[in-house]
Amino acid sequence: MRNVTVIFDKTMKMSDMIDADYSLLLLLHRLNISLGFGEKTVEAVCRDNNFDADCFVFLANVQANGSLVNIDEEFNKLPLEPFLFYLKSSHRYFLEERLPNIRRKLEVLLSSEESKLKDIIMEFFDNYTKEVHDHMYHENDVVFPYIEALLHKGEKTAYSMDTFRDEHNDIEEKMNDLKQILMKYISGTGTDQLLIINILMELYTSEEELAAHTFIENNLVIPRVAAMEKK
Repeated sequence: MRNVTVIFDKTMKMSDMIDADYSLLLLLHRLNISLGFGEKTVEAVCRDNNFDADCFVFLANVQANGSLVNIDEEFNKLPLEPFLFYLKSSHRYFLEERLPNIRRKLEVLLSSEESKLKDIIMEFFDNYTKEVHDHMYHENDVVFPYIEALLHKGEKTAYSMDTFRDEHNDIEEKMNDLKQILMKYISGTGTDQLLIINILMELYTSEEELAAHTFIENNLVIPRVAAMEKK
């Protein structure tokens, strides 16, 4: 996660918030909030886009600062639905945009490499993509509908957060493995150095995004749902 010293609030201009940490452009994109907001505050932009401003500021602070003082207490004051929307939108973003974009760049980068190395790297990436797909679709199809039923209807089924924890796997480690492979084994000779740097930057950014996503999911949403189950 990024380390930004500014603590954001909803009275700030949205443009000032983005200027303080440009990575928040990706948060806007995932929440379907478009640019062109002029001099509007964060609160006004969120209102225009039907997203809870306090939840947006919370997400921005977690993504930019890594954590907040009294983070659990602050999170428990906020509605849960916007965070479910954030998690589902993040899934769509990773599966439909981020990972396919990295794959296209890898294809170009490796076009001049010997076929065995290219096959190994592409197979590694495709296996990782399948793992992320299975992980996120399970959450979309099973976990989130369960949480929503619990929230809106008070329905508790045989599924539980204990089951989720037992089934949950880490999808961040292999992205680091891919970074290491590219840095250590793709030489500068015959390759586009700027392209490989671009891919590595995208992998580093993806790691930061996944870390923020995983923190929200594992450390905040799931414990809160588990507490709801007990009630």
